[in-house]
Amino acid sequence: MSSTGQRLLVQRKVRSPRSAAISGILCSLLTVTVMIELRAGSMVDLAEIDRDWLEARSAAASWLLVLVPFAGLCFLWFMGVMRDLLGELEDKFLSTVSLSSGIIMVALTFVWASTYGAIFSTYQLVGDGLTDLNVFIYVTAFNNELIGNYILRMAAVYMLSSSMLWIRTKVVPRWLTIVSLILAVPFLVFAPEVNWSRILAPIWLLMVSIFILISNFRPKQQREGDEEPTLEA
Repeated sequence: MSSTGQRLLVQRKVRSPRSAAISGILCSLLTVTVMIELRAGSMVDLAEIDRDWLEARSAAASWLLVLVPFAGLCFLWFMGVMRDLLGELEDKFLSTVSLSSGIIMVALTFVWASTYGAIFSTYQLVGDGLTDLNVFIYVTAFNNELIGNYILRMAAVYMLSSSMLWIRTKVVPRWLTIVSLILAVPFLVFAPEVNWSRILAPIWLLMVSIFILISNFRPKQQREGDEEPTLEA
């Protein structure tokens, strides 16, 4: 095989639907792990913040928050492959909204993880000499606001714009588009008010990724017989 042919083969594998599915699954699993272990899936009650609360989370935070950048990178890869797979079917307006909301969501998630990492590192460094917990209460309130009003709503916009793209291009079954719309609309409006609602976004990503992965393991003859374009290799 020529060098050009090998390069095209590698490029196709990198941009294949399976790579998007695997990236999405890794992102969702890493995100859910961090949220559950740090009890970050729900809004933190500021009245609960004391030395015991900080002690219980600071030990796990040192390694859990390291997972966040990798989850973000996996999601960026997922977005890139999904956009590339649409090709000429891509709607520029909806793709711009989808790409922008996804990038903003990742950036804000990095800020969220960084602020939590800062307060837990500070506690581990000077915990015995603390006389005032106000700074920890402030940072936790900031993170509640950040994830409740901004990260969750950017996730909802990404889900909505992706669903609208799927409606136009018909690359996924109608049932998956309908489920995504049903989840995204109330998520956009009510997510900050519902405890543990923030875990819905990675669960949705896991659902979509598993669907793409399963679809690409269908028999080749069955895929060739599809009448509509799909996210399959």
